[in-house]
Amino acid sequence: MATKPKVGVLVMALLEDDYNKTAHMRPLAQKAADRIGAIIGQYAETVCPPLVEEEYQAEAAAQMFNAADVDLIVAVEVAYTKGVVPTRCFLSTTAPVLVWNTQQIQFLPEDADFDLIMVNSGMAGVPEMTSALLRLGRQFWMVTSHIDDPAGLAKIKDYISAAGAARKLKNARIGIVGHAFEGMTDLMVDFLSLRQFLGPVCWPVEPEKFAVTMQELSEAEVQTLVKSESARYNVDMDSGLFERSCRLALALEKVSRENKFDALATFDQVWLTDPRVGIIPSYGTGRLCEIGIPCSTEADVTTLVAMLILQELAGQVTFLENYVIDFPNNSIILSHDGHGNPALASKPEEVSIKSSIYYQGVNGFGAGLEFAYAAGPVTMMSLVSIQNRWRLIYSEGESIAIKARPVAAPQMLFKPKTMGIQDWCNAWCLAGAPHHQALAMGYLGEKIKTVAAMLNLDIIEV
Repeated sequence: MATKPKVGVLVMALLEDDYNKTAHMRPLAQKAADRIGAIIGQYAETVCPPLVEEEYQAEAAAQMFNAADVDLIVAVEVAYTKGVVPTRCFLSTTAPVLVWNTQQIQFLPEDADFDLIMVNSGMAGVPEMTSALLRLGRQFWMVTSHIDDPAGLAKIKDYISAAGAARKLKNARIGIVGHAFEGMTDLMVDFLSLRQFLGPVCWPVEPEKFAVTMQELSEAEVQTLVKSESARYNVDMDSGLFERSCRLALALEKVSRENKFDALATFDQVWLTDPRVGIIPSYGTGRLCEIGIPCSTEADVTTLVAMLILQELAGQVTFLENYVIDFPNNSIILSHDGHGNPALASKPEEVSIKSSIYYQGVNGFGAGLEFAYAAGPVTMMSLVSIQNRWRLIYSEGESIAIKARPVAAPQMLFKPKTMGIQDWCNAWCLAGAPHHQALAMGYLGEKIKTVAAMLNLDIIEV
């Protein structure tokens, strides 16, 4: 599931030197620092060193941030601070930097004294800090807002979640079952390049492990899942095959957790001829998405990485591909054969579990999912390697309410936000998009841009 990002909070003020004699303001300045730390703490796990006034304190803060391996450093000046102080911290760290140019008062009252100015004059020093960042070649982002401004806080939250998504990839572990679907050129990727530039480790796992685990599961475990799924979904298939599908679903989960996989890429057809399994795992792979372990079919690793990013940004994510253009509605049907995330269904009570109509194994047709996705704003995204550069391609649009067709698959009618469907199809293809995409609810474009910048990826909006 989406994890809480870790943020270092660097709050600074110059209070006392050969010329400035305002050390009596230290308690108030520290109180402001504590307030800022508490605000950031609403969105992240925080590392909050004491108020930083001098270089040695900035170095100590840097070491705290490094030791905690923070995803982002939020730098705030409550009063002018000599640029050499934050520079000391930035030179000793590598985490992305967000400069929050904020103050506690809306304006300077007519009866204000210098003490009030001292703890609300960060703008005096922020240009020096940002200029130093630019001269150092250090990438940073910036938000200017009053300390309680909801719009400013929303922007800060977005930067924090983007930093968390970027760091998630650096620690991600992807299980690969079988091989990429033969002949699919967009699935032919260099796993070492993926590791170098995005972060995830791709780890092969033998299909045998899942077959063995299926046999080891107790009947009680299987029946518990059968009963719970039958209670919340419309199960319309042979009971024996549904039980087998539930057993396979539990095996997928157990092996994923035992191997500490953050996501799983499966060549679903790998089990069709194994008599211990002998069915397609579409229901089980969809269930993995629902419980927070994104899963792609056809062993598609790049779309799985896109799913990991969107899961960090939005909480739930699904796997789709383009199906049929709807010219009258300027839209396109997105789907995939029995696989999808039921947590994003329009009505959970209308989710059906039925026999796949796509792939028959030696034990018959396994369970798949059929439902319509919820209506509302959505963002789709794909990852592709183009001429030795990794590229994120995304598009915002609307999921239009539809009645699910009887095709044993989850379905969405996607309408692009700003383009006609013909222009959209052309632009999506010309951007280099593969034939699969990750998708999550909400407009996530600005967050995706930040993630791409933090990972030094190319990005195209369609």
